[in-house]
Amino acid sequence: MGHFEGARLELAGVAVLALPFERLVLESDEFHFTPGLPARIASVGPRLILTIDQRQINEWLRRSRAPFELRLTGKAVEFRMDLRGVPLGRAEASFEIQNGWLILRPKRAEFLGIRNRLAFLFRTFLPLPRLAPQTRLTGVEHADGVIRLELTLNDFEEVITPGLVERMQERFIPFTKPLSEWTRSDR
Repeated sequence: MGHFEGARLELAGVAVLALPFERLVLESDEFHFTPGLPARIASVGPRLILTIDQRQINEWLRRSRAPFELRLTGKAVEFRMDLRGVPLGRAEASFEIQNGWLILRPKRAEFLGIRNRLAFLFRTFLPLPRLAPQTRLTGVEHADGVIRLELTLNDFEEVITPGLVERMQERFIPFTKPLSEWTRSDR
């Protein structure tokens, strides 16, 4: 039997709502491997860290032909919309967690160059896909060109058989699908 503390597994090529992630990391406080037929794995204190890079945001906006730009900064996400070089709208908002919900909290906003001084008073709950009951959104980290979401999972035990990744995906993050499925449907 193998017992590991601080185990970490990194994956690439996963997309959520057609937005590809730079990296998906599964970390665990304790990880147990039990050999046999079939072998078993167990995890205590598992969490997922989803990293979105500015390159993925830019590609997603290009593919969807969005009429605006998004820029990931160290404190917020900047939104910008221009019409032939004339600024129509600008906004800066941070992602935060409130009672387990991901919210978008405006920090500043402008429309046609006029600053909205009350923008910081408003917030909105983002219409994200429903998380599995075993998954909780517990952290958001802003950095220049990157945003990271942390999801805490229930402890689990699984047998190692074909389809393990799909079973875990269905249990903890059912709204994801492999990036290859998104790219096929985009063509």
